[in-house]
Amino acid sequence: MRFVKGTVATADLKLFDTCNPVILRSGTYSRRCGVVPRVKRLFIGYGAFALPRKIDQLWSSSTWAAWFDGRRIRLPGFGWSDRTLSAFPPAGGKDVTLREWRVMLVGATPGRHTIRYRFRDPAGPIDATWAFAMSAR
Repeated sequence: MRFVKGTVATADLKLFDTCNPVILRSGTYSRRCGVVPRVKRLFIGYGAFALPRKIDQLWSSSTWAAWFDGRRIRLPGFGWSDRTLSAFPPAGGKDVTLREWRVMLVGATPGRHTIRYRFRDPAGPIDATWAFAMSAR
């Protein structure tokens, strides 16, 4: 397994299509996901959303850390990318910009894994861990 820069557009699958990514309040979260089909390139980037005119302010006032199976991911080296989510229900049906870390997992081994993101912004800290199983096929 290795980490490379990537985007949703270059992935075979997004982890957060299988796992619920939406967190609207500060706190500590532990979520279990279903079995993830084994693919070569799994996008595991996470991020934050805001109205387009507010995403830069949110991002610049935040700090991030991430771990995969307990191994630290050096997020700044991956950079981030933006995409638009149209009529996004958690944002009251408004269009928002989702800014997410460009982290791709290549060659994930079958079995159980965890991804943890810790995020702090003026609204408070979020510490979220998602546990999932990568299928053998």
